[in-house]
Amino acid sequence: MKNVVVLGAGYGSISFLKKLHPKVFDFAKVTLISKYDYHYISILLHEVVGGINNETTFLIRDIIPNQVCFVNDEVVEITQDKIICKNEHYAYDYLVVGLGFQSDDFGIQGVKEFSFPIEDFKNASLLNQKIVSQIDRYKQTKDESDLRFIVCGGGFSGIETIGALLVGLKQICLQKSVDFNLVEIVCIEAMLDILPMFPNELVNKAKIFLKDCGVKLATGCKILRCENRRVVVQESEKERIFDGGLIIWTAGVKGNLVIEKSEFFTSHRSKVEVDSYLQPIAQKNQDLMKNIYIIGDCCMLKDPDTNRFYPPTGQIAIKQGEYLGKAFSNRILGLGVEKFTYKSQGTVCSIGDKYAIGLVGKNKISGFFAMRLKRVIEKKWLFKILGLKGLFK
Repeated sequence: MKNVVVLGAGYGSISFLKKLHPKVFDFAKVTLISKYDYHYISILLHEVVGGINNETTFLIRDIIPNQVCFVNDEVVEITQDKIICKNEHYAYDYLVVGLGFQSDDFGIQGVKEFSFPIEDFKNASLLNQKIVSQIDRYKQTKDESDLRFIVCGGGFSGIETIGALLVGLKQICLQKSVDFNLVEIVCIEAMLDILPMFPNELVNKAKIFLKDCGVKLATGCKILRCENRRVVVQESEKERIFDGGLIIWTAGVKGNLVIEKSEFFTSHRSKVEVDSYLQPIAQKNQDLMKNIYIIGDCCMLKDPDTNRFYPPTGQIAIKQGEYLGKAFSNRILGLGVEKFTYKSQGTVCSIGDKYAIGLVGKNKISGFFAMRLKRVIEKKWLFKILGLKGLFK
C-alpha cells in the first residue's frame, strides 16, 4: 500500500480527509500528523484571547474518518522522502501539507521580545491569561497604563481581536471590581485606514462603532520598534510613543516555520507557490514535486482573473481541502482530475458579539444581522466536522 501523509489538522487537512472516497483506503494507508491532538477553529482565536469563547477545540480522533491513522507529533522538517518529526521520521509516497500560519514580525525590532502574537489555541489561551493578569496588576499598582491594551494591526484579525477585547475586558473588570471605563484600547495601523479589504462605506461604519466604544485608532502610524510596554511609531515623519500594559501583535502572518526550515522547498515568506492542481511550482527540485500538494496558509495560489495571490482565509482553505480530497481520490482511482477554481462567498468581520460588517457578493451588510450571518458561517463548519450535533454547539 502507498503511504499518504497529511500534515496539520486545520481547515484544509480536515476537509481533505473528509472528502476522500472510501475506496482510497483500499489502496493507501492515510496518516494525519499534528502536534496537537485537537482541531481548533482558528477564525475564533480572537474570542479565545478575549475570554468569551473557549469551546473552540475538538478531538481530532472524533472528527476524522476511522480509517485514518492519527499521529500526535510535531513536524520539524520535510525532505524528499520523509517527514522529520520530534519523536520519529515518517516515510511518504504522497504528501499533503496543510500546516498553519505563524506570526510575521517583518523584522521589526522588539516585536518578538515585547509583543504577543495570536497563532494557535494554546497561544491564544495564554494571551487571555496575560490580559487577566494585567487587570490584577492594575489592582496592585493603580497605574492606569496597566489598563491600556495596544493592538498592532488594523486589518481583519486586529479589528476582530479588538471587538473581542471590548466584550471580554468588560466581563473581567466586572469580576475583578475594576471600572471598565478606565480601560483603553489603542489600534495602531500603518495604512491611512483600517480594514483595507472592505469598501469605505463599511469601514466608516466600523470606525464609528469602534470610536463609540472608546477605541482609539492611530492610523498612518508605521511601527518602528517595540520596547518594554511601549510601541514607537513614525507619524508624519516624527516619532511618537504609545505606552501600554500589553502589546498584541496582529500586523501580519506568513506560512509555517516548517516550510522555511525545509530546504527541499523553494519558498517565500514560508509559503510555496502552487498551480491550479495545488502542486508546487517554481521549485529548484521541481522534478520531485509530482506527488506533493500544499493547501491553506502554506501555499500561494494566483487568482487567474487578477494574477494576484489569493489572501489566506479559512474559507479558501476549506475549499482547497474539499477539492483536493475529491481530486486525489480521482487520481488514485484512475479518474479525471479537474483544476481548482475558487470564488469567495463573502467576508464578514465581527466587532464584538453583537456587531459586524460584511461583504457578500456586492451586498454590504452591517450590524446585528451581519453578526448573525457570521455565526451561521461558524455553524456551517461545525456541521461539516461534527454532523447534526455540531449545530447545537
